[in-house]
Amino acid sequence: MRYIDLEKLILTKQNAWGNSSELWKNKKLKKDFRKHFHNKCWYTEVKLIGQDAHIDHFRPKQKVRQFEQYNYNEPLADCGYHWLKNDPHNYRVSCVYANRKTGEGGKGCFFPLAKDSPLLTEYGNETEIPLLIDPCVREDVALITFMGNRVLPVDPGNEQNKTRLEVSEKIYNWKKLGDSRKKIWDNVDKILAEYKSSDITRKSCIRQLKEAVSADAPFSACAIACVNSLAPDDIKAELDLVL
Repeated sequence: MRYIDLEKLILTKQNAWGNSSELWKNKKLKKDFRKHFHNKCWYTEVKLIGQDAHIDHFRPKQKVRQFEQYNYNEPLADCGYHWLKNDPHNYRVSCVYANRKTGEGGKGCFFPLAKDSPLLTEYGNETEIPLLIDPCVREDVALITFMGNRVLPVDPGNEQNKTRLEVSEKIYNWKKLGDSRKKIWDNVDKILAEYKSSDITRKSCIRQLKEAVSADAPFSACAIACVNSLAPDDIKAELDLVL
């Protein structure tokens, strides 16, 4: 997962989307949202090749369901966060793995909250404490890292952050994509090993690593984690490793 500046997208594009009663279905909006993160799912970094871009309502628009034992906004169970259905700040681009509820995961109508979270209402200004990690919140993205096919907490001693990772991993179906992420990790590991053994030049190493950590590459956050873990400092200094 990488940070996505949603506010920048809205400020530059929203005048072209109009004011329809089902804004998330607007073709221009869907195209702009899809393009904003290089035709990738905002939750998983899966490339949206051969599939439609689902405009997910981060806070569900029609109903909310409890996920496992976790707290949720129960008063909105049958109406959802309906006042946010046409608010593009509540939109995220999602692949089928993360968006559709299946036996293995999927976001569906889940929006779990921290145990002591206040509850957001249509007329209130309380700020909820979501458990789902949000790609549009830079601090959220910084909570997780990767190792091989695993998603790990940056601070394993923080129980709330561990819970957020566990909940997000289940709902976004991250484990289902573990093998795909591991291929990216192994590729970066191979590039670095070839450079260390002088099988490739420094220039070739830097070029290949820049491609792997580029924002338009699939699972680039995993590639960045691998570079941060395994690459020598002089190599890291030449790369853009900002999530």
